[in-house]
Amino acid sequence: MQTKVAANDIKKGMFVAELDRPWVDSPFLLQGFTIATDEEIKQIQSCCEFIFIDAGQGDQSVGSANTSSGQDSGVEITKSTLVSSSQMSEPGENTSPNLSPNNTPTRASDSGVISKVNSVQLTNEVDQLPEKKDTRREVHALLNLPSRFVEYHNTTTIEEEIDKAKEVQVELQESIRTSMDKFHKSRDLELGPIQESTGELVESMIRNPDAAFLLSQLKEMDSYTYTHSVDASILAILFGRHMGLTVAELNTLALGVLFLDIGKTRLPKAMLEKRSKLVPAEIMLLRKHVQFSLVILSAAGINKDALIIVANHHERFDGRGYPKRKKEAEIPVFAKMASIVDFYDAITHNRPYRKALPTGRAINALYERRGLQFQAELIEEFIQCLGVYPTGSLVLLSTGEAGIVISQNQVRRLRPKVLIVRDELKEEVITPFTRDLDIDQLDSDGKRVYIQTALEAGAFGISADDYYL
Repeated sequence: MQTKVAANDIKKGMFVAELDRPWVDSPFLLQGFTIATDEEIKQIQSCCEFIFIDAGQGDQSVGSANTSSGQDSGVEITKSTLVSSSQMSEPGENTSPNLSPNNTPTRASDSGVISKVNSVQLTNEVDQLPEKKDTRREVHALLNLPSRFVEYHNTTTIEEEIDKAKEVQVELQESIRTSMDKFHKSRDLELGPIQESTGELVESMIRNPDAAFLLSQLKEMDSYTYTHSVDASILAILFGRHMGLTVAELNTLALGVLFLDIGKTRLPKAMLEKRSKLVPAEIMLLRKHVQFSLVILSAAGINKDALIIVANHHERFDGRGYPKRKKEAEIPVFAKMASIVDFYDAITHNRPYRKALPTGRAINALYERRGLQFQAELIEEFIQCLGVYPTGSLVLLSTGEAGIVISQNQVRRLRPKVLIVRDELKEEVITPFTRDLDIDQLDSDGKRVYIQTALEAGAFGISADDYYL
């Protein structure tokens, strides 16, 4: 039984079951914990107006804490927006959304996680939250990665890199398109031009990863052919760079992820585009795409490490994946990373049988699967890699201005660089300008500037691709 408790009334010993916002927007990495210190109380009070406690857990009863029902607080109580396993199938195994009697989706609103934050008038400046500890080196060591951790630093700004990143992505998509056209005619896959373009993409993202990732987020989301492959590869490089992989490892990871689904070219197109749930026989055939991919890529001469990624990217940490039902340490690390990237990219693209999930809900769908389908440490690092407000997302500032997150702050994740496209009256800014929230910390009245909330796509008529595509 969960009970709502005002943040000012919380006490040590209470078990925190839910916050009034997503866990990923808080200093706490793990969902559900017993309050043990005064510091934890201060951290909760710095980011929450209320919490939900479970009186059946923890070290003390609620006692005299104020546990109003919320009807008199003026604050809407919104339960967790985590997407359950029953609501989200394995990408590609077509499952129609759950429908209510009037044929409308029963899942949370498309604003997803953000709906929790939007319903709360924030009274605290969330950018004052303590930064989470940088655990990348610890996780790198835990995973027994084959090489030393590489610390990357941006050597160009997003403004300097954006044109080159755009050029590289166009070249890579054209290389894939040309090679695939030849492949469909001759059944021979030519890797040379693709590997060269992939290497250029890695180089661009080493210089500055935000440019390529921003472009991948702003592109038309209906296409799921070449854009999915390239976008997934960009995500893989972003994740690998965050995890300190070497340049050679980044190239291998990017190339492997680029070709994860090439075996689907040997499957019936009608089955891949089917809107209804696949029958068991179709699922069995779909799962053979891994084997088909290995045959195609082996014949093309792709390197062994990339093949290992492709062979294992549908294996799951809990042993419920395929084709060999490997689990935990049996799954190669780069394949574990690829599976996270593939899952996230798949659920954030429109499919014939399912609309794309907003970023917040997609992150929650991943987070729910930590320690189950995916290794917990890698999930947490992937979320840290994306940032609380991922590049390309729309945000509302405390000034009333609205804009697009264009660059992450690697140290202070709550203070990214934002392109301002709407003024405080939500009128279009004639000449958009950039606010680096780590530098532009005060407005003209001397008040602290911070991100008040994330916004749904299209809020205030903002079309992000008008500015960078």
